[in-house]
Amino acid sequence: MNPFVLVIIMIILGAAIGGITNSLAIKMLFRPYKAIYIGKYRLPFTPGLIPKRQGELAEQLGRMVVEHLLTADGLRRKLEGSEFQQQMTTWAQQEVERLFERETTVNELLKAMRIETSAEDMENSVSNWIESRYHTLMDRYRDLPVEDLLSEEWRRKVEAGTEQASELIQARISEYFRSPEGRRKVTDLIENYLDNQGFLGNMISSFLGSDGLTEKLYPAILTYIEKEETREWLHDMIQTEAQRMLREPVKVYEDKVGADVIGQMLGQMVSKSLPLETWMNRSIQAWVVPYRDKIVGELTPMLVKKGTSILSDRIEGLMKSMHLAEIVQEEVKAFQLDRLEEMVLGISRREFKMITYLGALLGGAIGLLQGFIVLFLG
Repeated sequence: MNPFVLVIIMIILGAAIGGITNSLAIKMLFRPYKAIYIGKYRLPFTPGLIPKRQGELAEQLGRMVVEHLLTADGLRRKLEGSEFQQQMTTWAQQEVERLFERETTVNELLKAMRIETSAEDMENSVSNWIESRYHTLMDRYRDLPVEDLLSEEWRRKVEAGTEQASELIQARISEYFRSPEGRRKVTDLIENYLDNQGFLGNMISSFLGSDGLTEKLYPAILTYIEKEETREWLHDMIQTEAQRMLREPVKVYEDKVGADVIGQMLGQMVSKSLPLETWMNRSIQAWVVPYRDKIVGELTPMLVKKGTSILSDRIEGLMKSMHLAEIVQEEVKAFQLDRLEEMVLGISRREFKMITYLGALLGGAIGLLQGFIVLFLG
């Protein structure tokens, strides 16, 4: 055979073997997807490398992602970065602005959130809450004297109130007895008294008469009513009674009406006084008008900063609770092999072709070397 032809044939065979071998090796990374059996014997090199080691690959990827790629320190640096903070603040402000632009009423918003409620339901809830708070509060103070619940200022007001009450009562009594009705009342009392005294009363009445006796007693009664001594007596009496009432436990006065009755009355009174129906039919836009600038400009950035700070402090615990390594493992295991092959080949197709060409080149070079060796030895 012509030596030149022999060398050419050996170069072509070497190049073909090298190229085909490399191409087959690349394909065997993925194919076949499943093991091939001849009878009960599995054909060697089936399934392909990646399908065969998919479980191990998933475990290694999961560990690599958690330990080297998606780390707590990396996420913390991202969360605390000024650029991320600014992006989150801008996004949050835009979302808040969009929410505030809605003409949606509170009632419609609750329905959209699948919270079924009405003004009547809210009224009942407020009433029940007030009643519950009343009983909770009274459980703490029910056995205490009233005076223990009053501040020093209110005790001084009670003292001043007794003084004013005595002066007012004295003034009203004096005003009444100086009126024609009061004078008639004095006359009626005298006549009634004399009628009940028998002979002595009749004798006094015959000598003086009820009108004459009234004329003599009436000024004395008025003088006594308007005396400072009478006012002091009224003040002492009212003050003594007030002190007695202040020393009584709170439950004494509560029992006169009933704890349940008071709780229900307070709850209904407060709930009825709130315009819940009007509030629920107001739009979100109308609600936030007085506070819009403050919420968007101050409150939202503060909440974003606080939220990212809290998230940063708890990122390690969150990552552990999320089991990221297991998530990655499950996703890699569930990933379809044909899609994985398509994705890898789509990214590295050019490089794989170059590997195939390199194999052919090396095979051709080896064929050329073999041809020269054969010619030299032959």
